[in-house]
Amino acid sequence: MSEGACSTETCATTKKNDGECCNMHEEMLALADAAWMELMKEKMKAEIEKVSGAHMEKVAKLVTEANFAKWGDMIKAKTKCNEYKDNLNKLMTEECCK
Repeated sequence: MSEGACSTETCATTKKNDGECCNMHEEMLALADAAWMELMKEKMKAEIEKVSGAHMEKVAKLVTEANFAKWGDMIKAKTKCNEYKDNLNKLMTEECCK
């Protein structure tokens, strides 16, 4: 098979919506670019961990504790609101002035 030519079988498995055939070489280069970026991101995360990890742990702890408290308060408030609605509904459906 000559360079630039491809078999029908190969084209059927790599054909794109734009009608191009046999673009595996471009896909592999794009995959290599993505892998490079993923590895770079991992390296950056490791460097940030070395330099700022302890500080970030303190920040994360503070923020998550505040978030847990916020959600706990929201759940308590929702419960109280539902109790209020239920009690008001009961009172409003009772016969008035018997």
